[in-house]
Amino acid sequence: MTSGKIEMDERLKERFELALCGSKTSILDWDMVNHTLYISPSWKEMLGYRDKELPNTEGTWKKLAYPGDIVTVMKSLKEHIREHRKVFENNHRLQHKDGHWIWVLGRARIIYDKEGDAIRMVGTHTDITEEKELQLKYFQQAQILEQIHDAVISLDMNGFIRSWNKGSEILFEYRADEIIGKNFSVLFPDNTTDTYEKGISELKENGEYKAEMLLQKKSGEPLYAVLSFSLLKDENEETTGIVSYAHDITEQKKAEAVLLEQKNILRYQAHHDALTRLPNRVLFFDRLEQSIRKTERSKKDFALFFIDLDKFKHINDSLGHSIGDRVLRATAKRIEETIRQEDTLARLSGDEFTVIMEDLGYPENASVLAEKILLVLQKPMYIDEYTLYISGSIGISLYPQDAMDAESLLKYADTAMYKAKENGRNTFEFYASEMTEYALERMAMKTSLKEAIGKEELCIHYQPQIDARTEKIIGLEALVRWQHPTRGLLYPEVFIGLAEETGLIVDIDRWVMRTAMKQVSAWHGEALLSDILALNISIKQLEGHHFMEEIERALNDFAFKPAWLELEIAEGQVMKNHTEMITRLEKLSAMGIGISIDDFGTGYSSLSLLKRLPINRLKIDKSFIMDIPGDEEDMAIVKAIIALADSLKLDIIAEGVETDAQKDFLVKNGCTKIQGFYYSRPITSEQVRYFLQKHQ
Repeated sequence: MTSGKIEMDERLKERFELALCGSKTSILDWDMVNHTLYISPSWKEMLGYRDKELPNTEGTWKKLAYPGDIVTVMKSLKEHIREHRKVFENNHRLQHKDGHWIWVLGRARIIYDKEGDAIRMVGTHTDITEEKELQLKYFQQAQILEQIHDAVISLDMNGFIRSWNKGSEILFEYRADEIIGKNFSVLFPDNTTDTYEKGISELKENGEYKAEMLLQKKSGEPLYAVLSFSLLKDENEETTGIVSYAHDITEQKKAEAVLLEQKNILRYQAHHDALTRLPNRVLFFDRLEQSIRKTERSKKDFALFFIDLDKFKHINDSLGHSIGDRVLRATAKRIEETIRQEDTLARLSGDEFTVIMEDLGYPENASVLAEKILLVLQKPMYIDEYTLYISGSIGISLYPQDAMDAESLLKYADTAMYKAKENGRNTFEFYASEMTEYALERMAMKTSLKEAIGKEELCIHYQPQIDARTEKIIGLEALVRWQHPTRGLLYPEVFIGLAEETGLIVDIDRWVMRTAMKQVSAWHGEALLSDILALNISIKQLEGHHFMEEIERALNDFAFKPAWLELEIAEGQVMKNHTEMITRLEKLSAMGIGISIDDFGTGYSSLSLLKRLPINRLKIDKSFIMDIPGDEEDMAIVKAIIALADSLKLDIIAEGVETDAQKDFLVKNGCTKIQGFYYSRPITSEQVRYFLQKHQ
């Protein structure tokens, strides 16, 4: 019986071996009474041995098992036998032939005799090294994440917190039970939650997000952190949530702020004068180079001032350097308060200062600033018990007229300053003497122009507008002139630019409008004229708050019918300000006043805008008339303007007509209304009366 049972066991073992061939599982059969152990060839193969290399004895397992695991396994087995359990499981390590350890899962059935003693144990060993290593890896990673001092937080796709490691507790001061289930935005200051939303949006779009940002602890204390978001995915690459990592950089930021402050202090000291706090020579040249580059792009010139205090050495020698230093500080403050914010004031050395005046416009603008600086320097200076009087000499060089590089500009301004000292001090000079004369002349012109209206130096000349088919007058254009007391009769191109710069253009336009309307109304009353008065108005006048009231008042004061009046507006001005102008022009048109676009063809009109404007007439600019009929391009342009006016049902008139050929070309192509020397130059009101009588 016994031998038959053993044979059966051997056959079963063979079948098991065949069944387990190629798998990671092998068979062990331990006879606990006879102390024999059957180990299957697959068990030996699992450890890198051939069958005959290892004996089937208890010692084989003990020889290859990890020493610490032998104690654990045997202790556990004794407990199972003591409790009479039939199934025994354990994990332990066995040493491979090449020396590395593999993990096995042992599963066995314990067989007991009638007396309850364990006599045999039959089971399997399965190689679980990969699973065990993965398990250990996950365990170690979990331990690392739990113990790491940085915050590692998992969220669902709506931003609600699902896990919270110990580093998060340390960093943000919330316990896990306080924060899990709350939205991640609770970690942001109230006014920065949009930053969090932006980060989540970018994460969903790009799969990751990382940035430095300001966060907030439970106590409300701010902290700076490098915050990153990544998407969590399952084995099917489906997104299941978000993992966030936050690294505290608050101390780093504080250190950076301190370093930056120190760096800024050093940079400031390297680029500023210690006494006056103004830019020093180094920073001045940097600003000067910047101005040159800026001017090359913007095409707006600039001026360089070289200012030297007159007889400053006497103050130092007589009162000491302490008083002298205070004079320099006071001087710097006075000049700084005089120049514009966009200008640069620097102290080169001693009592030498420079000013870079940006966006010059006209040379006389530099002279205006120079005059202001000289005046402010002359004011008494009270220092301790002393009342001091100083003055300055100023040299001015212009970019790009005088030089194109920084060194030359400074040298020329310095040269001009010495010229100012030679001319008596307390004055200014341009590097080019003609610039000084020109600037002074322009300044004098501005002063005179302010007085011209009150002194009744302005006058109006009128240029007739003629219908070339009938040779009859159809209107008069009022043109302002300035009867200057010393320079004689001046035309608009000499002073209108100055008027626009000073803002006097509105006063001049208002004077011309009232004076011309009064005169033309009188001619209508005498039946000398039955047609329109054409008035040029500036965009500043049209934009004025009281312009509509001024028009209505003039119409009433002079019994002037709206149908007698046509307002001419330069095309370029309308195009730049069309949105604001349309409403006002519509009101004027509704009153019965005609609207004409002056200088047409020079302002890049939009056809869609022309359709919207409430205009009656286009005036062809004289620049297109002067070379016809010899210039093919000008002829084509004139024909196009006439055709455009015809298609838009607008009246048309040409200015600057001087010859028979020009008149004939215009009439032939459909423009019969003419203005120019061909019929008459602009003439005085006395001459107009004679002209009107002659053409009645």
